[in-house]
Amino acid sequence: MAPSFKSLLPSRKSKSPSPLPTPTQPTPQNEAAQSSQAISGPTEGSLSVPSSSVAIREGHNYGATVLHDSGQDASVDIVFVHGLTGNAYDTWLHKDSRVHWPRDLLKQDIPSSRILSFGYDADVVSFWNPVSNSRLSNHAEKMVNDLVRKRERTDTEKRRIIFVAHSLGGLVVEQALSHSKNAAEAHLLQIERSTAGIVFLGTPHCGADLAAWAALGTRMASLASPIVRTNRDILTVLEPGSEILRLVENSFHSILRRREEEGTKIQITCFYEELPVTGLGEIVPLRSAEISGYPCDMIHANHMDMTKFPHRNDRGYDAVLGEILRWTRLADRQDNTSTGMSTEVSVME
Repeated sequence: MAPSFKSLLPSRKSKSPSPLPTPTQPTPQNEAAQSSQAISGPTEGSLSVPSSSVAIREGHNYGATVLHDSGQDASVDIVFVHGLTGNAYDTWLHKDSRVHWPRDLLKQDIPSSRILSFGYDADVVSFWNPVSNSRLSNHAEKMVNDLVRKRERTDTEKRRIIFVAHSLGGLVVEQALSHSKNAAEAHLLQIERSTAGIVFLGTPHCGADLAAWAALGTRMASLASPIVRTNRDILTVLEPGSEILRLVENSFHSILRRREEEGTKIQITCFYEELPVTGLGEIVPLRSAEISGYPCDMIHANHMDMTKFPHRNDRGYDAVLGEILRWTRLADRQDNTSTGMSTEVSVME
């Protein structure tokens, strides 16, 4: 029998975990310690780190990387997908505290889980390296393939999945579910079928001014250097009124409607930035970040900082964690109902 989702939740009688210590003033000694932690995570003196912790290195970390795995006790896969110009390390790292919250915080509040990040080339302008020519669909297919392989190798194909996606990463998730649902190969269908919830952080469901800003920066950079290359396909998707964006959203909403009709609704909460980016203003406004008919909440940060939480008492972290915990309880009830029905059918037979 698969582990109960209730095992994810801390006991009411247990003592609440203490918050992370307040960062100290920089010194040569603690700067060196912080630099080491940025690679392998905080030490056991600063956090209660299970032996199952997996290091994530500074940089892009392309593909699916496991950040925490409780093995057979895991009842849910939580997958983090970064956004435009981000990567699987920096997008989720609070630089002052050096806390990478999917690695350092979430595993304490949901220990019976497997936490992964998916990294892809999301740079649209690069002075020194060629920009990836991959389109949105390429990144989505790659993520589906990587997750399927991870789950097949550990015999966890039926395990529930919760996605946490920032900016363009939300569109990658939506396209990935469409790719999974429409796949001819049976083994690829599991990703869409297993998806229980999605946290969208500043995802431009209706496009964003970021595309115009990035395109302007690209044109200016192109005039300054012939080495610059641009993935204009990614920018095209982000433009308001984009035909590709409309198709991605229509396909995703058809999945949402079908799952709701089947009684296996995908839980969704959208978060939007409350603060503007200095010199650029609002990147993804509320009207683009929300999905009609689903909960929407704000995070008191700008578009880039809304994914970075320094400690467990941070209000943004508390809001995101609350959604994930609620969905695990709901999934637990659904699993218990399904198990009960299966048992009843077996007895009747």
